[in-house]
Amino acid sequence: MRGADLVGDNDGVLEVGETWSYTATHTVTQAEIDSNGGGDGALENTATADSNQTGPDTDDANVPVEQRASIDIEKYVSIDGGLTWEDADDPKGPIATSDANIAFKFVVTNTGNVTLTNTSVTDTVFDLNGPAAGTARDLGNLAVGATTEFQISAPWTAGQHVNDATASGAYSGGAASDHDLAYYYGLIDSVGVRTPGFWLSPNGLTFWDGAVGNETKSGPDFPDGELLAYNNGIADGPDPGNSNKEERYILLGDDNGNGITDAGEDTLQMSLALALKVLDASMKPSQDARYVLGRDVIAAWLNFEAGNPTGDPLDPNSPAAKMNQAIDWLQQYADANHDGVADFNGPAVKQNSAAWQGSGASLHTALDGYNNNGTIGATTFAGDGDDHLFVTMLTRYHAEDVLA
Repeated sequence: MRGADLVGDNDGVLEVGETWSYTATHTVTQAEIDSNGGGDGALENTATADSNQTGPDTDDANVPVEQRASIDIEKYVSIDGGLTWEDADDPKGPIATSDANIAFKFVVTNTGNVTLTNTSVTDTVFDLNGPAAGTARDLGNLAVGATTEFQISAPWTAGQHVNDATASGAYSGGAASDHDLAYYYGLIDSVGVRTPGFWLSPNGLTFWDGAVGNETKSGPDFPDGELLAYNNGIADGPDPGNSNKEERYILLGDDNGNGITDAGEDTLQMSLALALKVLDASMKPSQDARYVLGRDVIAAWLNFEAGNPTGDPLDPNSPAAKMNQAIDWLQQYADANHDGVADFNGPAVKQNSAAWQGSGASLHTALDGYNNNGTIGATTFAGDGDDHLFVTMLTRYHAEDVLA
């Protein structure tokens, strides 16, 4: 479009000395941005002036193409199967108990000014492509400003869960990517297992001395009260239920906690005094592995009684199954007269013996892992009462439950 003469009288005749001006506009297309100006990074234009009296004269100008490729991914977690979502970017995330229905939502947006091709999403934990080859979720092309999303369900896992999703896409000038974390804490809602050392400590002892009401600790990470309350019914002696500690006992394998061996229960009784001796590692006779497994069994049984999950006894790798096997082992090697009461009489079991190497050692490994971490092998059965994060999340969960 011709504008006013820069020099001249605007009479439509290009007279000597006059200078005319023209303007032109061009709306940049998405294709021009996507192609980066045809590949050289600029939009070029050539103007030509010509007349009957002269030959043509040309001049060109170019404008750089500004490609601002950008992609955004937001990852959301749901603990109720997708009814509600949380953008849990920071630890520790929402608390998900073992019955939670875990789902993740991935929202990908092209936040730049260039079309992205071959857009995909990968995750550090999950295969996003299902039965198809590879683990990336292919999103195809993503236009400027466009958003796409998808969801997956996932199995619940115990402890602090975190996974990192990355969205990426290509364009003529390279690639763009973004990532986002999602957290949740898988809580096993129980008091948490404790080590043999805790059960032997002054605080721990108050939970299994047979005396009701003398417990020194409370809260969601401690038992509700006395674990061996049935011992408080001892009737003989000058101070029933309080001074006769020599008559008190634990009954390993007493699944219903009533202090007697019922039909279907495989039990081993142990006096409180002997149990304390077995728990105290400094009291262990040299090279007698019976005390090693005995220590594991006593602590694990107290952890059971405290309300920690024991797993399915039909699962050979569960704490319950390992406990039953360990009780059988102690019945054989720590009950000399086979009357159902542990005495640790008879010959010591050496750690290089067939009795220990055959099954005792593996039972020790399993129950020691359970008492220290709540795990057997790679499977988590219970929380760890000595783990600060577990206790923090357990306390938070119960506080939220009360407020609700």
